Amino acid sequence: MNDHMEHGTETAIEALAGSGPRLTAAPLPRRAVLRGAGVAIALPWLEAMASAGTRVGGRPRPPRRLVVVYAPNGVRVDAWRLPIPKADAEDPVRDVTPPMFGAWPLTDLPRVLQPLAPHRDSLQILRGLAQDKARANGDGPGDHARAAAAFLTGVQPLKTEGRVRLGVSADQVAARTVGGATRVRSLVLGLEVGRQSGQCDSGYACAYSGHVSWESATTPAAKEVVPRRAFDRLFRGGDAGESVAGRRARADRRRSILDFARDESKRLESRLGAEDRARLDEYRTGLRELERQLSFPSAAHVDDVGDADRPEGTPATFREHAALFSRVVALALRTDLTRVVTLMLGNEGSSRRYTEVGVREGHHSLSHHGGDATKLDQIEAINRLHVESFAGLVDELAAAEEGEGRVLDSSMLVYGSGIAEGNRHDHHDLPLALVGGGLTDLSGGRTVVFRRDTPMNDLHLALLERMGVRGVSLGDGRGPLADL
Repeated sequence: MNDHMEHGTETAIEALAGSGPRLTAAPLPRRAVLRGAGVAIALPWLEAMASAGTRVGGRPRPPRRLVVVYAPNGVRVDAWRLPIPKADAEDPVRDVTPPMFGAWPLTDLPRVLQPLAPHRDSLQILRGLAQDKARANGDGPGDHARAAAAFLTGVQPLKTEGRVRLGVSADQVAARTVGGATRVRSLVLGLEVGRQSGQCDSGYACAYSGHVSWESATTPAAKEVVPRRAFDRLFRGGDAGESVAGRRARADRRRSILDFARDESKRLESRLGAEDRARLDEYRTGLRELERQLSFPSAAHVDDVGDADRPEGTPATFREHAALFSRVVALALRTDLTRVVTLMLGNEGSSRRYTEVGVREGHHSLSHHGGDATKLDQIEAINRLHVESFAGLVDELAAAEEGEGRVLDSSMLVYGSGIAEGNRHDHHDLPLALVGGGLTDLSGGRTVVFRRDTPMNDLHLALLERMGVRGVSLGDGRGPLADL
């Protein structure tokens, strides 16, 4: 190691240890790196990176994160819900205001939610919330397409000749506000490929069933279904075989190309009509986003995570697939590459066969169980497998250290489906679980029952508010839920 490298490393370490003047003059840059022996290693979030505006009670507060996990085809409701206690003098139902009906301590967990038992103190089971725009409302059949489409938007999807018209989803509203602070505005993942064209559910476009995250009324957010590709996109600049020097050279070339494209677009503008200028403006918006991503030091996403964390091969089972994504998500949040994540465990209406838990009939077919006890047991096995995958993600965030706490402490995770009882395609009293760490201003360890048909978008608005997104409208939302 030469003298210059040694000096640079000592300076960084002294600043982190608080032995130098840098901590008193200004917080350590969030994208700080330790440099030595020709290697740059990006740092995860550290207390030294907190500015005065991110401290609570004198202690630094890590950035908040939002994670949404979607499970298709509804649930076995009697395995998901516990009976609501009868009101008596000890029940908190007597001391609530609309839209809450009541809240009770989570002294026990329903059978399907047992995998979340280690996180009971951070868990809320939410009842009574609905997505009205997943209902037909005069549009006839197509509940599965509407369930996924409305889950994060609260907008009735257009049903005509496979065309698409919806709205921006809650996760993308968050990404527009907080995503600028991270290299990846939002991470959208799925365990099944989502089709972009054609009709899949009673005349609805396939895009509805395969996506819950929407960037605009006509564009679903592209989701990655291969864990290794997601990892490479986040930590290898999209190319796992390229050297660090090669990636940096490629980034420099991209910057040069972007500069040329921006200059040329300015020269063109005066010769274009109104429609072409609008298209050109969209093009420049894309250029600015590329420039923003390239402005982050390459070390921040290339060198922080070693090859030992890179997923290998093609997952053979649902459980393995979900576990790999959980590790990728935890790494992405821990290194602050993104603060908004959406994960679809399956497309709505999915006919996947879960042979690993002894289920050989397609999921969608089983969801129309008609009260058959054997089919109900198989639905419960699928539901539990899905919740186990969600619990695995919560475990990963609980194990990821951050400052004096855990990544989970500053994370909000929503798990649920746009259908409650699959046999009837109910869209009220949706199966929803909310996990919130101690720094999210969320309560825990309770079942919360809201009055029937309280818009689920009110939940989204409450979580967006905690992400720093205020004063926005979202589908049929009326206002942030105040009882979380």
